[in-house]
Amino acid sequence: MEKTKKYAEVAVLKDTFSTATSAVVIQFKGLVVDKDTAFRKGIRESKAQYRVSKNTLLRLAVKDTSFEALGGSFKGSSAIATTTTDVVAMAKAINSFLKDNPAATFKAGVMDGKLFDAKQLQVLAELPSRDVLIAKLLFLMQYPISGLAVALDGIRKQKAGE
Repeated sequence: MEKTKKYAEVAVLKDTFSTATSAVVIQFKGLVVDKDTAFRKGIRESKAQYRVSKNTLLRLAVKDTSFEALGGSFKGSSAIATTTTDVVAMAKAINSFLKDNPAATFKAGVMDGKLFDAKQLQVLAELPSRDVLIAKLLFLMQYPISGLAVALDGIRKQKAGE
């Protein structure tokens, strides 16, 4: 790769990292083109970006950014996924791809300035969706009140002789 292309690649990567709020490094091996195309489509649907680049260029790009902690993860075959919106959606998209492709794995990630290891990313990816979590929260908030109403109605029926 020519020096001018390398400088251009680092500039593009720096721009990506300057706008991103979260990034995940993925290790991949033996990825065929049609699977990579499907993966990129899933990443785009989660409103994230995916890029494969040389490790040295990735290390240069994260230098002096909030993603600098990822520098040690750029060894072997590495790809980077970044997002400015929903990190859980991106993690879920990556995780669904990883289930179908056991040769690929999470390496590390940075979310809101905090470093996550592969196990933490796996847990994040397996969380229920936001809507499911809100529904569970509402159920748990409503449950004591509905239990009280049922108990009071039972007492009322008992006193009325029903």
